[in-house]
Amino acid sequence: LLVKYKNSVAQTRSLGNIDSNDSPLNTWQSHATSISTISEERHISAVEINATEIDLVWEELMADEDVELVEEDFPMYKTPYNSIQQDSSDSDQTSHLRHKDRHLKQQQNRTLMESQQYGIAQIQASAVWALTKKYPNKYPNTPVKVCIIDTGYDGSHEDLPTVGVTGTNTGYGDALQDGDGHGTHVAGVIGAVGNNGRGIVGVNPDPTKFSFHIAKALNDDGVGTASSVLKGIQGCISSGAKIISMSLGGGPKSPMFDALYEEAYDKNILVFAAAGNVGVMRDDFPASYPLVVSVGAVDKAGNRADFSNWNDQLELMGPGVDIVSTIPGNRYGMLSGTSMATPFVAGVAALVWGYFPQCSNQQMRNVLAKTAKSLTTNGSDCNRKTGFGLVQAKEAFDLLDKYGCAAGGEDSSPPSVGGVGGCGQPLADTTKLTPTNTVSVSSGASSSNGCKRLFLKLLTDDYAYETSWELKRVDNGKLLNNGPPGNRKFADKTEYNGPASGCLDPGTYEFAIKDIYGDGITAPGFYSITLDGRTLARNSNFGTKEITSFTIDSSQNIIIEPRQPDWISLLYEGFSNGFGKFNDGGADAIHVDRKFGRNGMVMIKEGTTNYHQASVFSNNIPLNDRDFTKFKVVFSFYANSMEMNDRFCLDYSANGASARSRAKCWRSGGDFENGDWNDNVEWVFQPTANAVNSIRIRFRGFSAENFNRVFIDEIRLFGQTELT
Repeated sequence: LLVKYKNSVAQTRSLGNIDSNDSPLNTWQSHATSISTISEERHISAVEINATEIDLVWEELMADEDVELVEEDFPMYKTPYNSIQQDSSDSDQTSHLRHKDRHLKQQQNRTLMESQQYGIAQIQASAVWALTKKYPNKYPNTPVKVCIIDTGYDGSHEDLPTVGVTGTNTGYGDALQDGDGHGTHVAGVIGAVGNNGRGIVGVNPDPTKFSFHIAKALNDDGVGTASSVLKGIQGCISSGAKIISMSLGGGPKSPMFDALYEEAYDKNILVFAAAGNVGVMRDDFPASYPLVVSVGAVDKAGNRADFSNWNDQLELMGPGVDIVSTIPGNRYGMLSGTSMATPFVAGVAALVWGYFPQCSNQQMRNVLAKTAKSLTTNGSDCNRKTGFGLVQAKEAFDLLDKYGCAAGGEDSSPPSVGGVGGCGQPLADTTKLTPTNTVSVSSGASSSNGCKRLFLKLLTDDYAYETSWELKRVDNGKLLNNGPPGNRKFADKTEYNGPASGCLDPGTYEFAIKDIYGDGITAPGFYSITLDGRTLARNSNFGTKEITSFTIDSSQNIIIEPRQPDWISLLYEGFSNGFGKFNDGGADAIHVDRKFGRNGMVMIKEGTTNYHQASVFSNNIPLNDRDFTKFKVVFSFYANSMEMNDRFCLDYSANGASARSRAKCWRSGGDFENGDWNDNVEWVFQPTANAVNSIRIRFRGFSAENFNRVFIDEIRLFGQTELT
């Protein structure tokens, strides 16, 4: 069984009890053969029990107050069509692979040339290679990490990348070994090395432009479990992968998987999975989760393969019939299935995304869908048998080159809200977009002959790829321009100075500058925009996004809309796992797992003359040369038995000083009453120091006579810089 605990403390306690002869066991633990950790981050463990006791243990687990959710650790399988056709007979499949291997070797001996299979041309991959090779300076590349969850990877194969390949062991041994061959076949489709005179060519033939992370979640028979796949997904996320390819399936819809895909999506990861190979309408998982791109298969003629499953979540199609790729032992073999189509589509995502790294996963997903070659016969753009159609790399590349990331639409907050899947995926209306123009490096700060043109000056920091901007006209929603130049990436520590627009007609406009990491531009970097010689905005500490609105009226007057600077998040602590980013002052500050209907909090125990013991204080928070002038604390608290005028206070210290300044005290009977949660309480303070390089906050009690209690549920700290 898979067990999700309510917090890490409960998970640790459960693991400790089963391994200890001294700790008392919960009833269900006495029936458990073993308990192993699947995910520390999500508090998930696998509990092995006797099959005859499953109903009893399930009921006891659900009654355990430490347990949030229980699911079956169901089996999961690779999904090549060949195996299904032959009732999963590995001997037949292996014979088929070896026959094709001999044929390919003979062909190579005659031609001494690499084999480029039909799928490469069908998805337009070679057209992208040709364009980016011809204009390498115009189209710089940022390598993309691709994670494959499968049977492993032959790390010694002559035609696969060997440098920079990492792995996650989910319990089935070394990820860079593959006793089955399915995972190695998938890897070859995505990234078999080009220009080496051997074997085949993958969708991404240049191993310097991408990297692999391999999660061996299926054994050497192509079989795994929900727990091994969960471990694999967690390993992909931890590795920093932007793309996950899963040619596997099995089991029902799972809340645990659902939550993990949501985490991946909100971390800008795009997940692809095989739709299945029975040729019927049904929901196979993981492909049918809305936050996973479901992939079906087409044949050499571009027609939907008879075995390809379909439903409302089917989104894209890829080549999946008689696909030749790498198999272990420096060999090559042919397989069919949505297992083969999936790495073609995931490979296209990696190929295109590497040239437009500032785009989000949602935008990349939408662009792939919008530019797919429709396979419908009734003129519609999408249906549940073929989704949006056959993925087209060059079409996707060209659309992004023309309109930038705006071609993929606006991002939702959080990003997972925008992941609908299938024909319901919300695509952008590109008819409202204006083709992007490269910002000129020529200088100029004013307009002439009545032409009002917006000028941008930008000095980038060490992480220039994080920065982008766009200019929109508000009344019609049209994107007028955006950057970086050519919509790729700015160079580090470089100044850009030139026009950001043509002549602007009367109307209302918005200029937005964004940073994908959320920390603005590190000083001395900055941006400024001017219109008709007038500075509209200048800043560096703008966090994730800053918008400047302005209007040019019919008399050519410029009206700047007032705005407030953003609050930048500096700290969050929910106390779900002890004190976290805070420290206790002494014995009168205690972590509480659950109280008053909530999980995870700290308690300040009043009734002491040693106020320092009744306190919790943050670690010193470095501000990394960001000129914050104001700070805001937001927290929730519950008071118990506080008498009239009893109080607790917030204070702070700047730049590592031992002395603290009082920010605010909250008094019983005036600021709050006992017995109720006070949520999202805010207080803003402004240190007197000329420059604040670090900040620390503390909550402490001030009641010396009574045994009073203050429970703090969560604390957030934000910083703000003055607009200049």
